[in-house]
Amino acid sequence: MVFSKVNAVALCAFLQASTSTAVMLRHGAAQMPELSAFDLGCYMEEDPSALETGGAKGRSYRGLVTTTMSGRTCQKWTSDHPWPEASAIAPVADKKTPVDETTTMTEWGNGLGNHNYCRNPDSSMDGPWCFTMDTNEAFKKELCEIPKCPPKPRDFTAEADALKATVEATDCECAEQLYGSTVTTKDTSVPLALVDKQQGSKKRCPCGGSR
Repeated sequence: MVFSKVNAVALCAFLQASTSTAVMLRHGAAQMPELSAFDLGCYMEEDPSALETGGAKGRSYRGLVTTTMSGRTCQKWTSDHPWPEASAIAPVADKKTPVDETTTMTEWGNGLGNHNYCRNPDSSMDGPWCFTMDTNEAFKKELCEIPKCPPKPRDFTAEADALKATVEATDCECAEQLYGSTVTTKDTSVPLALVDKQQGSKKRCPCGGSR
């Protein structure tokens, strides 16, 4: 297929506009919902900043998972059946202390209450756990299947911008190298002066692989 140079310019402009969107879709960023404090799908191994204390090993987890890794249902923390140890652990509330108008210090409690959500109230395990409804002593207490939170969430928008800056071929000076011949026919020819005017003062891309 033969491209005119004007068509090649239009194609490159389209590719430039699509780069960020394509990268975000490839990594699933467009489908990534913002999680609230009540439906967190992961737990923190360590406190993420100096503004939080007492939340390591999933003690700050406040999600809604109610089953263990083996599929067993969790016992309510306020119930003494089948395991009285559950209700023996006293609830400790989270404490939030304002540092200034925009900053708050959080001291995590144990997250217990009248529910059977997975927690790590005493930091006795490496992640959120619970007492189970199984009366077999061997399955009394189990970890829950909750993933660890990444130490720092990926910034897909920044990654897309970085990639776009690296692919410096969007001004179409390299159209022939990237897309094949840009030779036009007599019927589709455009005066070179018009093409130069359209391109303006855009930076030439590094054709030939040099930078």
